[in-house]
Amino acid sequence: MKVAIFGGTFNPIHIGHLIMAQYVKNFTDVDRIIFVPNGTPPHKNSEIALPQHRFEMVRLSIEDNPDFEVSDFEIKKEGPSFTINTLEYFSILYEKVYFIIGSDNLFEIKKWYKAEQILKKFPIIVLPRERERDLIRKQIEKFFCIYNAEIILIDMPIIDISSTEIRRLIKENRSIRYMVHPKVEEYIIRKGLYKE
Repeated sequence: MKVAIFGGTFNPIHIGHLIMAQYVKNFTDVDRIIFVPNGTPPHKNSEIALPQHRFEMVRLSIEDNPDFEVSDFEIKKEGPSFTINTLEYFSILYEKVYFIIGSDNLFEIKKWYKAEQILKKFPIIVLPRERERDLIRKQIEKFFCIYNAEIILIDMPIIDISSTEIRRLIKENRSIRYMVHPKVEEYIIRKGLYKE
């Protein structure tokens, strides 16, 4: 089975994440998308809901889609979540493991822990976050030349929804309807998340 790992803080998961994952399913030969919420993200620390809340919000968002699943691998792991460790773990379980990133991360990936290993060993699926596709294509060509990296750019509209904006609206007591799955909205209200 070929799987694509979709990691992130998912703080909270929103409709944009789900649309992006569906585009990956539609336009690649991936059999399943595995959402992997971070346990302790190495670069972020403020305003992050507890891992069990973020995991549950992902689970609620995807439970009716047989092509999606959620893994608690990074949540259960001690210490910071490094991408290479997650990809290595899933590569033992599956025939081929792709890694999904936004194009903003394509320009930052060289700074990541063991970035060269990621680029050389794992095919990457890039989702556009900027309108300037030529810059993204140039970066893909550069990584191909240096690392022989297999990188696929998905042609899709830019989904401009952010978890940061959702948290801001919640703090201001404004509605987040249509920005997150209805079950996630209900969960956030019930648990009183992101109020402070």
